[in-house]
Amino acid sequence: MVKVLTISNFKGGVGKSTTNVLFSYLLATNKNKKVLLIDFDPQSNSSEIIAKTFPNHIVEPKLSFFEGLKKTDLTQSITKFTGNLDMLVADWKLVGLPDMLEDYKRDERRFFLRELLKPIKDNYDYILIDTPPTLSDYTNNAILASDWVIAVLQTQEQAYSSTLKFIAYLQDLAEESNSNFDLLGVIQYLVKINGKVDEEIINDAQKNLGVALFHYNIFQRERVKRFGRSGITNNDLWDKRVLYMYEQVLDEAILRMED
Repeated sequence: MVKVLTISNFKGGVGKSTTNVLFSYLLATNKNKKVLLIDFDPQSNSSEIIAKTFPNHIVEPKLSFFEGLKKTDLTQSITKFTGNLDMLVADWKLVGLPDMLEDYKRDERRFFLRELLKPIKDNYDYILIDTPPTLSDYTNNAILASDWVIAVLQTQEQAYSSTLKFIAYLQDLAEESNSNFDLLGVIQYLVKINGKVDEEIINDAQKNLGVALFHYNIFQRERVKRFGRSGITNNDLWDKRVLYMYEQVLDEAILRMED
């Protein structure tokens, strides 16, 4: 059965796009799973990284992602990058989504993406959704189309406070919408070894979030920045170390979903 996962936070620059992309890459290449990555962010950071990673994609879509949304049919908007990795690629036209949704009733607006995924979701083992760092139609649609949500917590104060607000919002949204998505957990991202502030925030997070915190963390690595600039590679020792670090976190996420 397909597993739909949103990785998000209300704060930008905390690693949600990188985590979405690397999880999708690892699921498709290392675990041989059929993956659909949805870039629901008009800034299109995930789309840029995947395009750099797989410059010679297999199938171009007939319609852009936004055109598919307007036609309420996403089947012709899917870009095939590999045999296992498909994507709904974002571009700047996606900023028109809120205006487009004005034509729909309030409840229809929030469940718009969920309804459009129904004809295609069973083609995949995993669907991952990247969102803008805002409280918006994009975020609401992604969450309400998901089975699970992961919050990404960068170890700095503003990201920590945003994570607490994000989790509180998830609770309110679940009750208000009568939806049964669940918080899969919180990943601590770009942790600096022996960083005093990092340790303080980690201690606070352990007190307030408890078992919601993932056991494995994403540590600060220069190669992660390189992936953003040139695409994901698996050529040398540093590549393999970073991919292994992310795969440990991904394996924990899979175990949490199975439990």
